[in-house]
Amino acid sequence: MSTEDLIRTIQVEENKATTGSENEFYIPEKYQLGILTDHLKTHGFEYTTEGRIFCYPIDILCARGETTVAIEMKADKVSRGIDQAWRNTDFVDFSYLAVWEERVTDSLIERVEETPVGLYAISEDVEQVSTPQKTGEQLCSRSVVFSSIEDNVRNDTSVQQPE
Repeated sequence: MSTEDLIRTIQVEENKATTGSENEFYIPEKYQLGILTDHLKTHGFEYTTEGRIFCYPIDILCARGETTVAIEMKADKVSRGIDQAWRNTDFVDFSYLAVWEERVTDSLIERVEETPVGLYAISEDVEQVSTPQKTGEQLCSRSVVFSSIEDNVRNDTSVQQPE
């Protein structure tokens, strides 16, 4: 199947999912965040949400040891998420697209596997559906990624607690 055919298939599946029956409902990607961050903590990652590398926002930017990872979350417009996750490969070692488990289709897997991006299926847990390729050379130094994570980690004392 050509890339154009895969993109059309994904778009048709997205339209079906967003205009489906009354029993279907939209679950925003913000609900993926807690599931993913719990998964990252369990696996020893430090992370920041809405991290920025240069001017590009990354939903979750994380690191463990010397390994850097970007995760692009999508509940809708999955084909756009593929493009964003692919762009993120310029800045980190590994990049993932995270979608609700119900959105994972054979055509989505096939399309993602044509890119250097990995795929996470989110339900009550996080399942790695496909493995990303390691980026050979990033467009920014690792220190920029680590700095972005460290600068954005919130260690602030709660407003309600005395310092």
